[in-house]
Amino acid sequence: APWRVTRATALVLGAQLLIIALAGPQYGSRTRVLRKRGIDIVIALDFSKSMLARDVRPNRIERAKAELLRFLDDLDGDRVGVVAFAGETMEFPMTNDYAAIELFLRDLGPYDMPVGGTAIGRAMVSAQRLLERSNRAPAQQAGAEEAQERSKVVLLFTDGEDHEGDPQAAARDLAAGGIRLYTVGIGSRSGEPIPTYASDGTWTGYLRDQEGNVVQSALTEDNEDSL
Repeated sequence: APWRVTRATALVLGAQLLIIALAGPQYGSRTRVLRKRGIDIVIALDFSKSMLARDVRPNRIERAKAELLRFLDDLDGDRVGVVAFAGETMEFPMTNDYAAIELFLRDLGPYDMPVGGTAIGRAMVSAQRLLERSNRAPAQQAGAEEAQERSKVVLLFTDGEDHEGDPQAAARDLAAGGIRLYTVGIGSRSGEPIPTYASDGTWTGYLRDQEGNVVQSALTEDNEDSL
């Protein structure tokens, strides 16, 4: 019957209008600037050859990279820089471009570092300088108050073996500068040999000392206490 068709049409039309009303349509647009208090994070990652030890699968350095890449996936708008270190440091400046940081981490390995060894204290000094330099530009552009709002953090990933410097003094300097330091020890208590590789990536054996003994690397109790 015509009245039934009219009634059904009215019900459908009424339902559609109700849905549109609940959606809250608005006409026009406006722009609002929202201030977001972010975090400045420096990742200090140990690239010494002992990080090639395989007591953590697939090895210490690759496991650390995997955890850091997962961490980067969870960030949103925070600025991140990297200090890669062995005996010397290599820096990647603060940025919101996480893809660029991921590429930097993936492409770099212990054999790319210019100086061997492990200098944790030097890495923390470099991390502090990187944070200080990154704060100067915002202070000039948006005022010192806004630049100071950003929390500053250093994430230190290492197997804990330190061959020079004074990491504790560097840590105190970070704290004095209002920078939070979080340490992540990578490795096991049992000794693990350090594999060596040729320039083409071929495994050539294990690192040996001057007497020909295989060098063992471990995250010892003392190293863990130091971290």
